[in-house]
Parts: sequence; C-alpha cells; structure tokens
Amino acid sequence: MTDFSKIYILAEDARQQLFVRRYLHRAGYERHVIDPEVLPKGTGGAGEQWVRRRYSAAVEKYRKRAARAKTALIVVIDADTETVGRRVQQLSKALGNGARKDGEAIVHFIPKRNIETWILHLKEEEVDEETDYSKRAVDDLIPSATAAFHGWTSQPPASCLPSLGSALQELKRLA
Repeated sequence: MTDFSKIYILAEDARQQLFVRRYLHRAGYERHVIDPEVLPKGTGGAGEQWVRRRYSAAVEKYRKRAARAKTALIVVIDADTETVGRRVQQLSKALGNGARKDGEAIVHFIPKRNIETWILHLKEEEVDEETDYSKRAVDDLIPSATAAFHGWTSQPPASCLPSLGSALQELKRLA
C-alpha cells in the first residue's frame, strides 16, 4: 500500500467508519493520517442518501489535496436492497462529468446488504447478501474481522462474498 499523508473516509454510519479505521490501523496507518468525515446526528436511517449527497464534495476535496500530496478517499455505502453496480452508478452520476478516473485513490466499499454482513462473513459465520444482519451486535467482532480483511487482501478465500471480493479489488487503487 502507498504511503499516504491523508486518507479521507466518507461513510454512512459509525460502524462503517470504525471498520475502515481499524483496517487502516492494521495496514500501518497512524491516527493522524486518517480523516473521517463527521457524521450528522439523526440521519434516521438515511445514511446512504447522505453519502451520495456528500460524495461530489468529498471527491473534490480529495482531488485538491491529491494534486500536492499523497491522498486517498475511502467511501463506504451499503447496497441495501440495491445491487453493488447500482450504487456505483449512483456515485458516478453524483460526479457528473468528473467521473472517478483510473489511477485515482478513490476506493468504494459497497457491502451488499450492509457492513454487518461483511463483519459476520469475515468471522466465518454463514451469511448471505440478501438477509438484513443490521440488528446483530457486531462491534466487538470488528477488530478480528478487520484483521481477517487485511489478511484476505493478498488472497481471498473461494467462499468470499461477491461484494466483499469487489472491495478487495477496490483496494488495488491504493497500491
């Protein structure tokens, strides 16, 4: 992974932010490098809409800083009942003509259905990408789940969930 001086995080909830921060710490990044966007209070379950609205500004902020310093942006948005491809289209549409370019360190993590699905899967629980696991208590599992995620960056198992496999591919943008 590249030695970034700043890594921005745009995520729809605190659990997603925690997952990314823990992964980045495991990958060797110190706290002062990681800059999560402050989540608004009371989004009332509309976090994905908030991420889509903030995405263009976050990309602009990334691009301004990336012009002079090694910078990355990690965006986390649940696919919910949509497809991962649909969320990618929505993010792309939010940028208009300024679409994400090859070589830009802009990473999309799009869990299908939600981040809890990934956490449970990384802990080797039997899960699928259609069931809603958002009510599961998983916060205590995040440290070991992100350790597994870090381990899977070199070789994911054959049983890797498709959306998690896509996220592991997205990490190549940080190389």
